[in-house]
Amino acid sequence: MNKPQFTFGDIVIVAGYHPQVFIVDGYREENYHYPNETWTDLVFELHCARSGVWLEADEEDLTFVAPAEEADRYLAENPPHEPMHMETSDVISWMFGGEEMNFGRKPEQPRKPTAREISAKEAEERKAARKACADEIDNLLEMAQWYRKMLEKTSDESYGDRLFAVEAELKKLVEK
Repeated sequence: MNKPQFTFGDIVIVAGYHPQVFIVDGYREENYHYPNETWTDLVFELHCARSGVWLEADEEDLTFVAPAEEADRYLAENPPHEPMHMETSDVISWMFGGEEMNFGRKPEQPRKPTAREISAKEAEERKAARKACADEIDNLLEMAQWYRKMLEKTSDESYGDRLFAVEAELKKLVEK
């Protein structure tokens, strides 16, 4: 495995996202092993210098712009741009070796998300669902504790009924 071409804090352009510039946050090695072949991919984790949007890209999709040591100066001298209109980006794509050269014609269909983008979106959705479930469990635990204390203080059976209902709801959530 060769040393990565880019390092933390470097400014790069990602194929398909020109003229937006991205900052390298990190990278990971993905090793693949099959009976007749083995290879390693480098996947870079980036964020947009303008919007902060997170992105993953393969090493071959990146073009070096500025080293980490000069990043602040580069961004001060070259403020990040708004995305260009389709006509201009088509010309730039062609100039930088892009495959599509429709020179100003709007694409007939929007770009389909890549498998990596779909996977990242699904992972974010699962993470959000787990967090929402954990928050709901925390809330129910606090309610159960409060009802238990009130039941001990007052011996009012209505607190016991509410405690029973909260514990039943907790059981349902935990069993999921």
